Amino acid sequence: MGLLNQIGKTLSQVTDRAKFEAEKFQKTTRLQFEINELRRQIDLKLMELGQRAYDLQRAGQIHAPSLAELSTTIDQLRATLVTREEELKQAQREVYVEPTPTTPPPITSPTVQSVPISEASSPKPATESKICGQCGFVMPGNAIFCPSCGTRVG
Repeated sequence: MGLLNQIGKTLSQVTDRAKFEAEKFQKTTRLQFEINELRRQIDLKLMELGQRAYDLQRAGQIHAPSLAELSTTIDQLRATLVTREEELKQAQREVYVEPTPTTPPPITSPTVQSVPISEASSPKPATESKICGQCGFVMPGNAIFCPSCGTRVG
């Protein structure tokens, strides 16, 4: 019976320890939440105080050099913020444009022809192309799959 008593005593100690640790965890978690909530409320009140001081300084009701300097810095930061927000909106509107695949020129005999510069520099239109029925991408006429969306077209 001594072994069973020892096992029972050990289980009781383990249970008591687990209960203690669970209560400790619960208490510390609750206290951490309350501390974080108090810090958040303090930050909100400081922001409110700062906003009121900023508004009073901008209205000319407070004349303190340190507030004027902070107000100027805030104005500059806000202007930069507006610029960055516009850049972000523009970047979000950008879409990737798939380059149109070019077909290699046909192999010709190695004869040299002289071509006037004006004709040599003008682009030549593609002779054959087709449009993907799925996404509308213009692709070479010999394409089997759309290079844009992968749909089988040939």
